[in-house]
Amino acid sequence: MILSKQELIRYSKQIKLDQIGLEGQKKLKKAKVLIIGAGGLGCPVMTYLAISGIGKIGIVDWDVIENSNLNRQVLYNTTDIKKKKVLSAKQKLNKINEYSQIITHEFKINEHNANEIICYYDIVIDTTDNFKTRYLINRICYSLHKTYIYGAVDEFEGQVATFHYKNGISYNNLYENEIKITENTCNIKGTMGITTGYIGNLQAIETIKLILGLDKKCKNYISIYNIINIRKIRKYIVLKRKSKKELDDKIKYAVNKKENSSLRNDIKIQRVIIDLRNKSEFTKQHMNKSINIPLNKLKESKGIYLIKKYTQFNKVSIKCDNNSKSIIASKLLEKHKIKHLNT
Repeated sequence: MILSKQELIRYSKQIKLDQIGLEGQKKLKKAKVLIIGAGGLGCPVMTYLAISGIGKIGIVDWDVIENSNLNRQVLYNTTDIKKKKVLSAKQKLNKINEYSQIITHEFKINEHNANEIICYYDIVIDTTDNFKTRYLINRICYSLHKTYIYGAVDEFEGQVATFHYKNGISYNNLYENEIKITENTCNIKGTMGITTGYIGNLQAIETIKLILGLDKKCKNYISIYNIINIRKIRKYIVLKRKSKKELDDKIKYAVNKKENSSLRNDIKIQRVIIDLRNKSEFTKQHMNKSINIPLNKLKESKGIYLIKKYTQFNKVSIKCDNNSKSIIASKLLEKHKIKHLNT
């Protein structure tokens, strides 16, 4: 792998770093990285990987740019509205660094094309926002022995983890494949560009660490960041060995109509419904006899005590429009041995 004179000038500041040097820069140029999702997380990831000198960057996205994207998808501006994200991103990245080859995949990743796309790349970065795609990425990366860099954002909080690295943890170790998920994309109620930018940059950092071999501490944990509380939590995941057959995700779709019917039946049998949304959303509209305990309150000992008190005489259901919050809450209740139904 040869670097041109212009490339040596372009990357001269980072080549001076002992951890990179000329050989490290050659590794970056040789690397092939796939970014699935060209949105709030994808924009900072692809920008910083391009300026770092990654040789080949693949982008998967089928969506077009909307005005509401511009508060966090920093590659785009008002002149890009209604344009395809991958095409606009390629145009911008070519101007940022003409030495990086940008490969576009202008369609939605699915069961039929995922294997063919992912097999070409060394590292896969997940910047999507729905569970169905994450399970698919996880399964294909496992079967092809590809490292999977995960990132997710919910309001002011974000998560970053590295999966399938040196026989390490899988996405299934974080969220078990028995979880029921709806057909709808995970609905993020709101977020800011500073949050997606921060988490996206961390995903880019993890990717560069892996390429350069600076990877001693990126295995078997998930990092959780809250930019308001300036808090970082490193949660280590217990690795449960599973067979390939068990890791073949059997995602269960819950039809909304059936869910609502189930909840109505729950009320008849004295089931307490815990609504995890914030107070303003709960006030606007909520189910009869439901109790509002936002996730941040649920994490406190008072929240757990309150639910334990109700479970003495009632069954508990968890309800939230955001699947990520529901799963975190479910894990928390399981930890405290509180039986419940996650709807």
